[in-house]
Amino acid sequence: MTKSRLGAVVMLVATFVLGGLLGGSVTGFVEGRAHRVRRPRPTYVERLSMDLGLSPDQKDRIQAILDRHQPTMDSIWTEVRQQFPQMETERVKVRQEVFAVLTPDQQAKYNAIIQRQDSLRRANGPERNRNAPQSRP
Repeated sequence: MTKSRLGAVVMLVATFVLGGLLGGSVTGFVEGRAHRVRRPRPTYVERLSMDLGLSPDQKDRIQAILDRHQPTMDSIWTEVRQQFPQMETERVKVRQEVFAVLTPDQQAKYNAIIQRQDSLRRANGPERNRNAPQSRP
């Protein structure tokens, strides 16, 4: 192989490698931003602290109040869920009706949203966020 031909091959390979590294880096950066893990929602006490500027003593005292009442709140929510099982049936009906309005692409995205919500609901259960008021979508 001649010297000029070898130089051209080396340049071609170097360009290919450099392009791959640069392209991979840019792709990794963009995908990393798109899939960045979301921060967990602040607890009820953290939200109050941000909104009201609570002192550390106030945060501790409010946390103690919430902790003291949490068993009763859990018990009430358990009773509510047991007494109104039709809520889940109604939730399914609403989801089915919304699904029927969507395009196929939107339906796929909606299914992903529903699966995420259901997964979070199962994972959190009655122990959900012991410091936040319980509200279900």
